[in-house]
This record gives sequence, C-alpha cells and structure tokens, in this order.
Amino acid sequence: MRKVYFGNASRLLFIPAPQTGLQANVTGRFVENMLLTGRTSIIRSQGSSRRFEASWLGPMNSEEMTDSLQTIKDFFDGVYGDGPYYWNDPYANTSNLLPPHWAAPGITRKDWPEIASFNVDTFVDTDSNLNDYPTISAQYALGTGEVESSEKLTMIIPQGHTLHFGWHGSVDSGDGGVRIKRFARNDGTETVVDANVISVTSSNRTNVAVSGDVYSKIEIYLYKPDTGSSTFTVSGMIAQLLEGSNFPATGGFVTGRGTTGLEFASAPQIEYYSANIGEGRIGLSVSWQEV
Repeated sequence: MRKVYFGNASRLLFIPAPQTGLQANVTGRFVENMLLTGRTSIIRSQGSSRRFEASWLGPMNSEEMTDSLQTIKDFFDGVYGDGPYYWNDPYANTSNLLPPHWAAPGITRKDWPEIASFNVDTFVDTDSNLNDYPTISAQYALGTGEVESSEKLTMIIPQGHTLHFGWHGSVDSGDGGVRIKRFARNDGTETVVDANVISVTSSNRTNVAVSGDVYSKIEIYLYKPDTGSSTFTVSGMIAQLLEGSNFPATGGFVTGRGTTGLEFASAPQIEYYSANIGEGRIGLSVSWQEV
C-alpha cells in the first residue's frame, strides 16, 4: 500500500496515500469587470493557497494505524491534538518541498505573506542571475541585539529519509541569515544549526542535511545573533526530502511546490462497502485547505 507522511505537532506517521486523481487546486482572489469600452479588466491576487480534495478506498478496521482509514478521521476528531497538519507531498519531495513564498521571498512584495515577523528592508534585483533564481530578492537589515523571527516554517521528516536544505543569496554585513531548529525524534530535545549562505552563482542547491532517523521535524526561520547589526539578502531557498543516502543533484533554482500547514476544510465523508471484506472496506473523502 502506498503511504504519505502526515501529522501534527503531537503525532506523525505514515497514512495511506490518497487515490490517484487527487485534486490540488490553487485558490486566490479574482475580480472580473466588463468595461464600457467592451474590454475586460481583471484584478487578481498574486498570492494564493491550495486546497486538496482527497479520497481513499481501503480498510477502516485494520489494527495498524498506518493502514486504517479510521486514522484520518481520528485526526479530524482531535484524538491526536489540534492542527495545523503537515504532509510530505510526493510531487514536491524531490523538487522543492518549500511553499512558493518561502522558496522565493521576493514574491512577498505582492500579496504573499511575509516569511519573517520583521519587515523586509527592501526588495532588490537578484545579482548574477544565471541559475534561474527569482528576479527579485528580499533584503533584511537588522539592528543590534538578538533578533529571532517568530514566523517559522515547520517541515516533518520520516525515518529513513533526510531533509536537505539550502538558502541562496548573500550576507552583506554581520552574521544574520537562516536558522534551523531540529527536534530530536526520541525525546523532542531542540538543537539549532545556522545554515551558511550559498551564492546564486553556485550549482549547489543545499548544504544542510537533517536525518529523519535522528530528528522528527524542523523549524526554519530568519535569525540574527547578538553580535551587532546585519544586512542579508535572501534570493531563494530549496528543500528536498530524499530517501536513504541519496543526495540532491546540482543545478539551478527550483521553485517551491510544497505547502504550509493544512486544516480540515470538510468533515470526512464515509461510504460503507463491506464490514466482512478487507477489514471493513470503506470509501473516505475529505478536503484539506492550506492555511
């Protein structure tokens, strides 16, 4: 049975993968007006979110949580705590698991939410852009004293996999940049690592590796230690979730195809098929909305 990694802050595990044909719709704001001239004006948001319409066919009463569709309803019921919920999208794992605005912070200049709890100082053209990085980069200028963004991106890591991460741009002064907080799988102990910046001229996509055998999840956020002021520019970020000892290929920038947290946007819809076949065979469908 195919599986995807799913859960929340309290419980992470593999669940049955949705059936083929999962809808992953991009939602945004669109206003269309017919002008007196007969022409049309369209106003739309550049920011967006995604809605997943997932359905399954399988057992309800399997004793294994990772096989039972009841597990999905249990998450909805709050048996394992509240959302937001996270998953590793198989279509994003080996490309760029980050959401679009974390992968390309320059797009936060229009509609997309900021990736930090402090404002961008300015948006600048990306220099020496030969590797397909976003044309606009976000530049941050932070004063003296320790500065830690309260806006954090959570990413979950299954055992047997490694999350590879890299941020690309420049550190113009000081030592600000991107910090990764790692949560130990066995007891939740938190440790941090500051990722070194990678130039946009480099073909290396990542330079930090976090093993799922040791850590269950990470938080990514912008950070500056208490060592004076700092100015740094974030052109792009890349995260890839690879199995075993596989390592990211070199190359240019890959846009973000992942999501932030998810919430249940509908109650699970269940159709009973047979209580006596396949450990209680049912059909189940639900909507997940990116938040």
